[in-house]
Amino acid sequence: MANPLILYRNLWRDGTIIAASSEAAQFPAEYTQDDSPQLFWRSRNGTGTGNGLFVVTVDVNDHIDLAEGAGELPATLTPGNYNGLTLAAEIKTQLDVAGALTYTVTYDETIGKFTIAASGNFELLWHSGTHNTEGQGVLLGFAHTDLSGAATYTSDTAVFHSEERIDCDLGAAHEYNFIALLNHNLTSAATIIIYGADDAAFTDGVVHDHLTFNGNNLYEILAAAQTKRYVRISLLNVANPSAYLQIGTIVVGKGNALNRGPSVPYQRGPLNETEIEFSPSANLFTVQERPSLDNKLLLFTGLDGASELIVEALLEACGSHVAWVLCLDSAAPNTNSYWVHLKSQELPKCQHVNYWNWPAEIEVII
Repeated sequence: MANPLILYRNLWRDGTIIAASSEAAQFPAEYTQDDSPQLFWRSRNGTGTGNGLFVVTVDVNDHIDLAEGAGELPATLTPGNYNGLTLAAEIKTQLDVAGALTYTVTYDETIGKFTIAASGNFELLWHSGTHNTEGQGVLLGFAHTDLSGAATYTSDTAVFHSEERIDCDLGAAHEYNFIALLNHNLTSAATIIIYGADDAAFTDGVVHDHLTFNGNNLYEILAAAQTKRYVRISLLNVANPSAYLQIGTIVVGKGNALNRGPSVPYQRGPLNETEIEFSPSANLFTVQERPSLDNKLLLFTGLDGASELIVEALLEACGSHVAWVLCLDSAAPNTNSYWVHLKSQELPKCQHVNYWNWPAEIEVII
């Protein structure tokens, strides 16, 4: 078991959200800065929204090769950011320009599929067209197969967005090596990338790290620390069955290693802190129901001076009201990390030079 890590300053929480690719009105990106993972960001979805972000990029997915019976007719989409409804309108415009038929293009927000129809039979050359290596068919949910002999074609698979991202300004360049995405709904097919940059446009000094999927709560220690002012969480998960992407709390910061883990035995278990109030005559007056939470009483013994300073910094930064990450095994953070509060602020006790004991009573949020 590797040494534990403590992350007591969440740079993402202290920063400013400067952009979100899309968001549902009642689930804004700023909720990712809250200590409670039950408040979450969700990508835009639902009737009238066009769902999430659809990105059209030059020479990546900006061509649709079609035919109306006498050779290929390439349609070129205008690069930019769309939702499903506005992308459907752009496709219609460019198909009408490229061909002689009149086209109708719709996007069904409920099932996440595009339908392309025309006033006569036409072909979509996803496989044999000049631009068949581009991803326009993928963007629209069509298989990499030519379609012919009909006047209407509908996507093979649901697409609710092509990408989602949230950008945060940390205020200054900070070092980070620990990332957590809590209470997310990503699937194992997701591509999850954290970008760092020196400018808000993410064009200068860009670095990136791919994060390994873990269900519900993802904790990862980067192979090498990065030092950047601007951070972007990028998510590609177009086939998500929820029809939206969700993240509760995002944690970005520097994990600080203690020289040793907690001693055994230690205490753990669920505690229910429901409050009961009685009237002066001893009758039950009110009950404030609270859920049972996992509590741990850990005793860190033999901490060296550097570790003791980390504990001091934790107590100063978080007290008992700000959440922080406790990773008990830095070799396996996904299965040994916890988003916690201190239940009580016990000070480290010096037994002798460079030997400190610290009883940590914590309440696990998630």
